[in-house]
Amino acid sequence: MKPELIIFDCDGTLANTEYMHQLAVIGALESCGFPGYTVEFCLDHFVGGGIAHVQKTVEEREGRKLSPEFLTYYVEGCDRLMAKGVDPLPGAMEAVQHLSERYKICVASNGDTGTVHKTVQSMGMMDIFGEAHIYTKAQVLRGKPAPDLFLFAAKEMGVDPSKCVVIEDSIAGVTAGLAA
Repeated sequence: MKPELIIFDCDGTLANTEYMHQLAVIGALESCGFPGYTVEFCLDHFVGGGIAHVQKTVEEREGRKLSPEFLTYYVEGCDRLMAKGVDPLPGAMEAVQHLSERYKICVASNGDTGTVHKTVQSMGMMDIFGEAHIYTKAQVLRGKPAPDLFLFAAKEMGVDPSKCVVIEDSIAGVTAGLAA
């Protein structure tokens, strides 16, 4: 089977942003009265699950609800950190350029739609992917680890899921890719 579509995750796969996102999570948690979270804890427990997973995990761990402003604080923190620029991971730009010459390509991320678009733009990859080929969990009922996002991306790109390759860095993403 020759693949027709390469589906890339964004954070941690194309963009060197995992650390930045965890700093934004920590800042948002502190603003909501939940101090003491470390980057290491966040990397171990939150990567790949999306912000709803972060909220659920923290609320279960702490035994109380996060304030409704949590998401706003998180997005504001991401925006502040992203204003400094986002670098692609080493080799990511070259891989995307090379693969885009041979296959259809798209991005499918559990991230916030606006943040994912800003990340792709900041890395200089928007011209390669195009805004229409960036998909996020906001477009599906269930994000990763459910297969919905990858199935949606394949459908939108007009490719049978069996002819797709998923490039991921998280357990949630790999689980979703295999299920799709």
